[in-house]
Amino acid sequence: MQIQIKFLSVVFASCFLLVAGCGQFATEYGKSSGPSARKSINGFGTLRSAFKHAGYKDRDMSRLTNRLMNETDVVVWTPQNDAMLNDSAVIWLDKWLGRGKHTLIYINPDSGSEAEYWTTVAPLAPPEKRLEYRRRAAKSSNQRMMARITSPTSYSYPWFSVKPLPLPEKAIDAKGPWKLSVGAATDQPTASLESSLGPGTQKVPPQHSNLTTTTTATSATPASIRYKYRSLLETTNGNSYVGEVTSNLWSDSRIIVVSSGSLLTNFGLTQRANQQLADKIIQQATPKNRSQPQASFLTTNSRPIVVSDGQPGVPKASGMELLTVWPISLLTMHGIFLGLVICLMLLPIFGRPRRLSHNRRGNFGDHLDAVAALMKRAGGENYARSRISEYMKRMRGETSGPWVIDETSPPTPKPLPTLMSNRLSRGSSATTANDTQPNTVEPNTVEPNTVEPNTVSKPPASQVPTANPTEPADSNHDGTDT
Repeated sequence: MQIQIKFLSVVFASCFLLVAGCGQFATEYGKSSGPSARKSINGFGTLRSAFKHAGYKDRDMSRLTNRLMNETDVVVWTPQNDAMLNDSAVIWLDKWLGRGKHTLIYINPDSGSEAEYWTTVAPLAPPEKRLEYRRRAAKSSNQRMMARITSPTSYSYPWFSVKPLPLPEKAIDAKGPWKLSVGAATDQPTASLESSLGPGTQKVPPQHSNLTTTTTATSATPASIRYKYRSLLETTNGNSYVGEVTSNLWSDSRIIVVSSGSLLTNFGLTQRANQQLADKIIQQATPKNRSQPQASFLTTNSRPIVVSDGQPGVPKASGMELLTVWPISLLTMHGIFLGLVICLMLLPIFGRPRRLSHNRRGNFGDHLDAVAALMKRAGGENYARSRISEYMKRMRGETSGPWVIDETSPPTPKPLPTLMSNRLSRGSSATTANDTQPNTVEPNTVEPNTVEPNTVSKPPASQVPTANPTEPADSNHDGTDT
């Protein structure tokens, strides 16, 4: 079995180094199933795979039921934080242990193995990335220190208690009944122990009538007498980090407690000492005379665990279920039939439901259509152009442009046919040149007597004869009187 755990750990370490180099680095803690349980350095996917290779049937435990109480042999409890379990779940687990030959494995949560991971893989990284690895290791250590200061983790159950250590310790040269045979110094666990274990100090929760397995006298017994705690592994300072809880009320059942979850996470099981610890736990938890035991993995957080306990006797209907119980069920059936008949009677009157079209008031296209209709009624395109021209003048201050209409100047009339431009502009020189041909008319011109009024341009001022002051004012320029 130890070879299997070591093989799984080596495979995980190889795959994780490849995935971490080309994907997102996962550090989610406490999951034993799903993608994060396999990819995260703080997951328990490798530990669960070790149970399956040891011959266990595994399943997730999301609620506590009577069926699980009869079928489950081992419960691996991996909380994600230090939130206490609700009293009904504690009573259920105590009753389950009282059935005998059951093992509860409790893995206490900690800050994870991120700092140890960066420290371990920094020598294996390329030279240009080692500084980044050391920076991340220092950042993870600072976050762990702040978490220890801000969130106390001291709590207690009737079976055992967990209290934080003043300073983190290393599980090196451990002593106790489960002392592991570790060779080189590189095989020592690198996880920092943040908590120590001890006997339970919390009072036993009040027993429910359908869950109790003891009498009232034994319920009043202190937890330190009902449950016995034994240290299995201790640090050099005498702090217990792996313990066992037994009771006279349990028939060959036990609780195995591990104070630091980083010892059994995916990254933790890449080390030889932690592999031996996982192998020892699986060996002690495996029941005898069972060909294929079942292990249930319980992951908890701040939410309480639901306990589904069956009531003894025949189930009784309540609430809306009373409508299906005799004699009320007879009235229910007739009421349903009467409602169906009423619906069939009203169908010819009201007909089939029709879908009504509703105009949305927020449609801006309707506003444009309304404005266009009003402008068409007011004057059409000319009115629209005048409004646009007024907007350009008043709001934008434009005086010319394609949309600006000059309303002061009259519209330009269409050009009319006129004489040649050189007909009268030649002056006296033109008259002299044409004396030899008096009857010759130039092309595209008309006779002087056929020119329409106001169509002949005036000659230049230099060619207009000066009026004689001795002549009458009403004389024409050709010398004839009016």
